[in-house]
Amino acid sequence: MRTHPLAVIVVAIGVAVALGASSASALVKPREFTLLEVEGPRAPSFGDPVERPPTAGDRFQTTNRLYRWTGKRGIQVGRDRVLFTFMTGFGPNFSHKAIVLIQAQIYLPDGSIFVEGFAGLTPDGPATLLLPVLGGTKNYANARGFLKVLAGRRTLLEFHLTP
Repeated sequence: MRTHPLAVIVVAIGVAVALGASSASALVKPREFTLLEVEGPRAPSFGDPVERPPTAGDRFQTTNRLYRWTGKRGIQVGRDRVLFTFMTGFGPNFSHKAIVLIQAQIYLPDGSIFVEGFAGLTPDGPATLLLPVLGGTKNYANARGFLKVLAGRRTLLEFHLTP
């Protein structure tokens, strides 16, 4: 079977254009909003940190409900699914800071947002984490920016998105 050189060139140009053309971001201007995260069930994936402090290699995931936040809890607007992978643990007596890889998919009515990054967690409580936004779907296609997680008495998710 013989391939026609012109056909190969046309296909090669089409592939190059398709790979080189990035889809435009659905965001046309920066967008900021805050959601309240209400903790849902936790499911261990590998290892079970319930019986002992988490160690390197332990993983668990949570699925949480998300509510509009304007200084008080509003209507439910979505959910998230978060996977925690421990790179280092807290130590046998919860005496060390743990390094964790956090991967989260946030599902909202107008699309989803993907966040992934490393964070240092202290065993004794509240934390403020900054995690990069790596993209999304629908209205958040190609979104960039960061998610500020304020974990304490309640967990607030502050989204700072750019197109």
